[in-house]
Amino acid sequence: MMYRLLTDEEIALLEDNGCQAENWEAITVAEDFKPTYVHNVAFYGDVQLGVFEKNIEVSRGFLKHSALRNATLRNVCIGDNCLVENIGNYINNYTIEEECYISNVSTMETTEGATFGEGNLISVLNEVGEGNVMLFNGLNSQLAAFMVKHNADKNLRDQLRTMIADELERTLPERGTIGFGVKIVNTREVINTIVQDNCEVNGAARLFDCSLLSVAGTGVYVGS
Repeated sequence: MMYRLLTDEEIALLEDNGCQAENWEAITVAEDFKPTYVHNVAFYGDVQLGVFEKNIEVSRGFLKHSALRNATLRNVCIGDNCLVENIGNYINNYTIEEECYISNVSTMETTEGATFGEGNLISVLNEVGEGNVMLFNGLNSQLAAFMVKHNADKNLRDQLRTMIADELERTLPERGTIGFGVKIVNTREVINTIVQDNCEVNGAARLFDCSLLSVAGTGVYVGS
């Protein structure tokens, strides 16, 4: 998407709507952006905003207009037709894709060195509790079984973990992403977490250092 700087008239209207910015020249917007639905937002760092033109469904049969209100944003990209409202603390270092509903969330943040759960070790069929399966996006049941079966082979185990770590270093994103059509509501913290398309988080206390991976047509649901 191509972004442009705000016009003086748009800045004036945003300020009338209760918005403020550390540097208005660091805020870029989609070509058809209109500030009508942006209220009470504090901008820090580099922020990119899409358009707010459509209604989105926040509950079955209940539509609200896409908007951005009552939030503090730092180094954030928000896609078209999202509804982001009532962020108690801030959203920092996140890319939010189109048509997301994010409401009544305290903090969303990506911190330096985040791995989003990739590369974490878990213990499978191991009473001692030592990690023997390394989590990553390409893990399947066959590879997990292979890791468990050959965990005692230190040379093989270390080579496999090194290969995975090298791949993660090459592919990990610089900041967290929230996919298309995601719903995150009534949740306290979302830290160093990737949420893929059409997932829903409703009432969770904390998501930390993890990835919610959807498949075509089906998202992950995390409740209270």
